[in-house]
Amino acid sequence: MNVCRVVGHRGDPESARENTLDAFAAAIEAGVDVIELDVRTTSDGVSIVLHDPTTLRLWGRARPVGEQTLAEIRELGVGPIRIPTLAETIDLVAATSPRPGFGRPTVLVDTVDADDAEVAWRVLRDHPHTVKETEPGNGTTGQTTAGRGTVAIEWCGDAQAMRRIRELDPSATLAHNHLGGALDHDLLRRQRPDTVNVEWTLLTRDLVTEIHQLGLRCATWTVDSAEEMTWLLALGVDQITTNRPRVLRSLVPVNTGENLMVAGSSPLALAWADADALAGASGLTVEVARWVCVARQIAEWTIAHTRTATLGRITTKKHAADIVTAVDVAVEERVRAIIAAEFPDHLVVGEELGGQTQPGRPTWYLDPVDGTTNLANHLPWTSMSLALAVDDQPVVAVVAQPWSGEIFLAVRGLGAVRNGEPLQIGAVRQLAGTALLTELAGHEFWPGMQPFLASLADEHVTTRVMGSGTLTMTRIASQSGIGGLVHEFHAIDHLAGVLIASEAGARIVNSDGGDSLFPSHGGMLVAAPGAAEKLWPLWERALAEASDDGPIGG
Repeated sequence: MNVCRVVGHRGDPESARENTLDAFAAAIEAGVDVIELDVRTTSDGVSIVLHDPTTLRLWGRARPVGEQTLAEIRELGVGPIRIPTLAETIDLVAATSPRPGFGRPTVLVDTVDADDAEVAWRVLRDHPHTVKETEPGNGTTGQTTAGRGTVAIEWCGDAQAMRRIRELDPSATLAHNHLGGALDHDLLRRQRPDTVNVEWTLLTRDLVTEIHQLGLRCATWTVDSAEEMTWLLALGVDQITTNRPRVLRSLVPVNTGENLMVAGSSPLALAWADADALAGASGLTVEVARWVCVARQIAEWTIAHTRTATLGRITTKKHAADIVTAVDVAVEERVRAIIAAEFPDHLVVGEELGGQTQPGRPTWYLDPVDGTTNLANHLPWTSMSLALAVDDQPVVAVVAQPWSGEIFLAVRGLGAVRNGEPLQIGAVRQLAGTALLTELAGHEFWPGMQPFLASLADEHVTTRVMGSGTLTMTRIASQSGIGGLVHEFHAIDHLAGVLIASEAGARIVNSDGGDSLFPSHGGMLVAAPGAAEKLWPLWERALAEASDDGPIGG
């Protein structure tokens, strides 16, 4: 089995400024297989690592690189955050120990200029730490074999630059950039690449197959979403370039030479694509896969709308602290319209427009804005909650958090993902130093809340009241706290978050001690394994103190 190579685009630009030594060190720590970098040449002929033809975008000087000496380039930046030379970069890669279990990364040199490519090639030819492919006198143009290097070199970029590299070194490992249309087999024969590099939106399964049938690797760039990464992995690509190598590393199995570690990708990440792709990868029926895909698209729309829509006239419902905005109503109306169009036999029960379920009818439980008070007060902690259930059995759940751009998605029995990344809750061994999320009863304390908070304080647990019951339950799936507790379960607000957390491995405890995901009454605790068993007795005792008759169910 071929394992897809993880290519850090300009290092690890999520962790440090692109194409700097810090970014390359971070990429090695992230476990990349390949470090991609760009080269330019200074006016005094030094190969430096920089993508742009000028130093304006990253370094604030609006001058072409080719008009600046190395000394002038050295003036840019602060402390260690500077533009490195190509030779300094190779020194770093050679001197930095790879992440345990991983090999030393290959360096992929990307260039759009043939002259820059030649200057870089000569630097690498003579550098003591680069792997030399050939011996002198075997038909090459003089590759030196001084020393035994540890840093392997590959090339990609402009066709003219690759032609120059091939002329300089017939044995060089290089990539052909395919820019669309039919593969040019004549050019491939002349260029003799090892890899065909294709912008990811141009890829199809047929193209990947064609490249593989030619005995070449299929590479693609630049992919930063776990959902898109998962789709490409399923397509069978051999190499993905990304600005988020840590995300891609978590999805790709590691070939240790003896054992293949299990990949961390989830078929739910394919919900952004289409129902057929999701059904084929997950084993779901196409009908259920459509439910999932529609839910995800609703979440994506909701994020954009909530972040940009005006609040409109703010009105109240049950009391002065129970408010509703135009955003609440607009989101609910849009979601209802989508569900009615896509699934005419389904029902909707919503926060703003109500509704009722019927036995055996698939029903969507919707809170268009959970945390309306936060929204009205410009506090960026709100969510949209949408769960599909048949009777009391939740099937699909999606939660959108507009201000972070996160989409949490779960399907009963298939796990949970956040923006396509699988979620798995780790066990908790102790309560001290942790945080628990809970919510008020509207704007007031709920019965037993004060003694419960006091018990938590005795255990050195910090309580957070964030203002969105949906997120209080959901974010336990991403280990944002050890547990979430609501004093009264409502499917509209909580069912989606509960299913997501449960599919990520959380323990569910109802206020009567049960473990139903859809209780008919009472409160609910969602907590990490190990934490639930410690938190439940504290909550049970608090409920008893709040009741004249001892422990109650809510």
